[in-house]
Amino acid sequence: MSIAPQSVRWGILGYARIARLNGIPGMQRAGNAELAAIASRDPNKLAECAEKFSLARLHLKYEDLLADPDVDAIYIPLPNSLHKPWSIAALRAGKHVLCEKPLALNAAEAREMAAVSRDTGKLLMEGFMYRYTDRMRHVREVLDSGVLGPLRHINASFRFFLDRPNTIKAQPELGGGALYDVGCYPISLLGMITGEVPVRCQATAEFEQGVDVNLSALLQYDDGLIVNIHCGFNAHGRMHAEIIGTLGTLEIPDTFLDPAGEIRLHTKDGTRSIAVDQSDRFGAEFRDFSAAILEGRQPMLTLDDSIRDLEVLDMIRASLQETY
Repeated sequence: MSIAPQSVRWGILGYARIARLNGIPGMQRAGNAELAAIASRDPNKLAECAEKFSLARLHLKYEDLLADPDVDAIYIPLPNSLHKPWSIAALRAGKHVLCEKPLALNAAEAREMAAVSRDTGKLLMEGFMYRYTDRMRHVREVLDSGVLGPLRHINASFRFFLDRPNTIKAQPELGGGALYDVGCYPISLLGMITGEVPVRCQATAEFEQGVDVNLSALLQYDDGLIVNIHCGFNAHGRMHAEIIGTLGTLEIPDTFLDPAGEIRLHTKDGTRSIAVDQSDRFGAEFRDFSAAILEGRQPMLTLDDSIRDLEVLDMIRASLQETY
């Protein structure tokens, strides 16, 4: 009788900054995942990775990693424009895929990727690690309790000052720009809260070198809920959300991060602070996705979620095209 594997063997497609600083350490903390191999077209990056993580199997070609029989799943931290082609290639090579956000550049690409996932029987998930924090667990509990009443307004911001030269975030041909890089987080949060696509959208943005660096969008849903999201690269950092209902308001500082802290619930009875525990968002993400592979189930974030959220992103981009 064969013994079911206890861990998933992972390959990394590209030694990107997020893989080096967050993805690989999170994978190593997951408990049911092991770093098996990495591919990079830069020999110097491969050497650095081998030294830092004691890797035996290194590939200079992405195709060689996908063909590696000792790899079960692929983590893709590549530039946004490469998410679709390499996710599809990995799925067709028989690998499960965890792809960094945004899953694709638009909903049509995501639907194509989802179709390949279904056809191959391999899991595909978008890497929104914030969904795995204790902060989001408490947010969902507050929403499910009904204490806020029917929702009427949501504000959500994620911005930071981008000061790294030659970053892919500022290259339009690679899917750069604030909306793709950080604006997708508030969009994902809205999807978690509403489960819906808005009926109207109006967006405005400031552009530099072909990418948006300062963007706001006003969204309206069919139940009357109005939402404002904001993202940007060109001013002081801000990460905050508030959910406002007829009976109360929920404030969520550090919305997409995982340190200990608090969220604040305001109602007619006063303000109540809800303690949030320190989380390990990357470790929890790899743990859930690896468990989904081992147990033959779906992970927390579904492809339907990702496609819906990319439909919202498409609406914002369409509004910008109409405006400019």
